[in-house]
Amino acid sequence: MKFALISSWHVHTKGFVKRLLAKEAECVYVWDFDEERGEEAARTYGGTFESDYRRILADEQVEAVIIEAPTTMHKELIVLAAKAKKHIFSDKALALSTADCLEIEQAVLENGVKFMLSLESLAVNTYQYALNWVKEGHAGEITTAYFRRSHGAVLLQNLPDYWFDKSQSGGGVTLDLGCHGFALLPLFCGKPKKVSCLMNEAYGSGVDERSTTIIEFESGCIGTATTAFIGPTLDNYLEIVGTQGSIQVVGNEHEHQAIFVQSNLKEEYRFKTQIPSEEISKVNPFPIEEFVDLLKDPEKQSYPQYDLETAKQLTRLIECAYESAETGKVVTY
Repeated sequence: MKFALISSWHVHTKGFVKRLLAKEAECVYVWDFDEERGEEAARTYGGTFESDYRRILADEQVEAVIIEAPTTMHKELIVLAAKAKKHIFSDKALALSTADCLEIEQAVLENGVKFMLSLESLAVNTYQYALNWVKEGHAGEITTAYFRRSHGAVLLQNLPDYWFDKSQSGGGVTLDLGCHGFALLPLFCGKPKKVSCLMNEAYGSGVDERSTTIIEFESGCIGTATTAFIGPTLDNYLEIVGTQGSIQVVGNEHEHQAIFVQSNLKEEYRFKTQIPSEEISKVNPFPIEEFVDLLKDPEKQSYPQYDLETAKQLTRLIECAYESAETGKVVTY
């Protein structure tokens, strides 16, 4: 796969491109609105720095674009790429409004290109285990779900200053780390119905630094997504509770994770039990890796967990959270 890297603004860029190159994909161009950053990325990943985005799109050897640009630029960049018949991989979130997502969707569908949104949490092996465990019915009907993801970016100052510039990022922690919970919870709970959110800023970063979003789903399940830029370390916690059991996943993808289950329906899990590590899958491909495989398969148009429907749902939840926090009201999804 010959691709063009469209900015290395995003903090995920280095890791994602490394995975791409390991799949024998080739970077032929780098574009960036910051010329110095773009030229450095071209030296690092190969290819040629090109300041004219349209010139890249006009090159027939470019099969796909990897959108790692500011979220506020996504709609324009992606629509142009779709019209140029380039396949599209985009970092999250897809866009800042449902209206923008619909414009992107129209361009993608009209031009018959393939699209994938990066939601790397959905590939984490322990969350896949939890989802399969719930689908197998061990927890009964799901009643509540909770997900927390936080780190200390504001306290540790270990992210670029522009990460907290709304004119580029489009929002704060609710948009950034909040994406993980907003993507995971509907997999367990179904279609969202109502959203309520509280968020605030305490350390002068200029964006929301912590938030808790409560989602009522059409199933009646109530989910909670909590996130923060002011934690002591990278921290994840997932808990799913049903009428017949529960499952908890402790830890993040960069450290040892533990899974605890309890089920009234299985005698061996009558009491809370830790799942042995050897029973948990060790490898799941990241979305960026599956994107390469997607382009190789002429029969496959998308992966459901990373498709346009998922992308639109995620953006709508982000919209609802910010509207609720601003107005103090419960927002209908």
